[in-house]
Amino acid sequence: MSLFADLDRLRADLDALRPLAPEQEARVLQKFRLEWNYNSNAIEGNSLTLGETRSLLLHGLTAAGKPMRDHLDIKGHNEAVVALEEFVRSEYPLTEQFVREMHQLLLGEPYHTPAQTAGGQSTRKLIVPGRYKTSPNNVLTATGEMFYFASPEETPGRMTDLVDWYRAEEAAPTLHPVALAAEFHYRFVRIHPFDDGNGRMSRLLMNLILLRHGYPMTVIQAADRNRYLAALAEADAGEPEPFLRFIIENVEAGLRLMIRAARGESIDEPSDLDKKWAILRRQVLTQTLPQSNIWNLATQAELYEKAIAFWLIDLASLVQQANELFTTSGVLFACLGPQIPSDNGAIYTIDTALDFARACFLGAHYTLDEASFVFRWNDFKQHNNGYKLRLIVSFYFSQEGFIAKYRIGEPPLEEESTTWPVVFESDYKTEYDHAQIHEINYQLANKVYDFIAAKLAEADTPPA
Repeated sequence: MSLFADLDRLRADLDALRPLAPEQEARVLQKFRLEWNYNSNAIEGNSLTLGETRSLLLHGLTAAGKPMRDHLDIKGHNEAVVALEEFVRSEYPLTEQFVREMHQLLLGEPYHTPAQTAGGQSTRKLIVPGRYKTSPNNVLTATGEMFYFASPEETPGRMTDLVDWYRAEEAAPTLHPVALAAEFHYRFVRIHPFDDGNGRMSRLLMNLILLRHGYPMTVIQAADRNRYLAALAEADAGEPEPFLRFIIENVEAGLRLMIRAARGESIDEPSDLDKKWAILRRQVLTQTLPQSNIWNLATQAELYEKAIAFWLIDLASLVQQANELFTTSGVLFACLGPQIPSDNGAIYTIDTALDFARACFLGAHYTLDEASFVFRWNDFKQHNNGYKLRLIVSFYFSQEGFIAKYRIGEPPLEEESTTWPVVFESDYKTEYDHAQIHEINYQLANKVYDFIAAKLAEADTPPA
């Protein structure tokens, strides 16, 4: 099936609903702008929360204790978004002059930022918005290697080539519009033409292309920052498809949101601040726990649907890169409840584990006491270092709430779990914060990586 099949179907659904009613369009565009301003800046380290971003842009209120530069970056980004929307409605072609003007709107007045000299000494660098870089802005990767962008001398020519390529592609298309936007984003980042603001500019220009082709604004979530950077790194390594798939996924999310707005449905999501406040009010103002918030079969089923299934799928996606380093890999779901296959060295797929989990949580005639994910990796692919690795995440249920603990290491892991670290503790809710669960999973995946890296370093270290 084509990479773009679902995307094109959603686009056709949206086109059939156009034009949106003015009130619906205004409501969804405000949400897109707020989300875009917040997330694009948060990816680059801006400290303002979504609520503080909303207060600044809608009411002019600054956040106490937050850097003024962070406020200026949000305001500048919002001005650039507004200018971009106006440019989209015009028939002017994309030019280098427009790119530089957008950069000037984005960053505002010249400012200094911390930097290092070629000799590693701390210094300050003057950032002049709208001007191509005047010194190298290469970066040191996590592996300690230097990643090289275009040099200051190469940048003007490379930017001319980029704009010429884009305009030729628009005149005689060979790429799907979303592939064109993703490719432009990647090529821009590889040049890194400015001393600062390149990430935000790449996402602004990607959206310009999408908007001109009739797609809604596309917001890359700050919570997906690591997936985003990993996909870009894979493109650097000669594998562009993961980055294209990542962009398609985000464009699809924007299309679904716009379709909900066009149908008059709610566009609020569990991550929205208003929804969080509503949940918090319900928790605080309820004097007695409703029956659904006590551990029973209904709560057990709801917990699976609202948290456990997401937890398992999300964690599997984050640790899957370890799979190719071992001869065999898989995941088992175990629970104190219905009969399940014994953990006798068998390897199971994520789909099988989900089937077991569903049977445990939804098919039982009594409530569970505990349940576990067991991620299994067997026979590391290094000569004389073929160890096994396990990641276990276990849930323990009481009448009023539950906790999650984890363990990582070579089997056998100790059965006594009282000393295992706790990563999550909660009462039973009608909604769970998936962003919080994703962050926990991200930290667990990092621990898996750290364990493997440490074992590799240990094997490479000669005996004293």
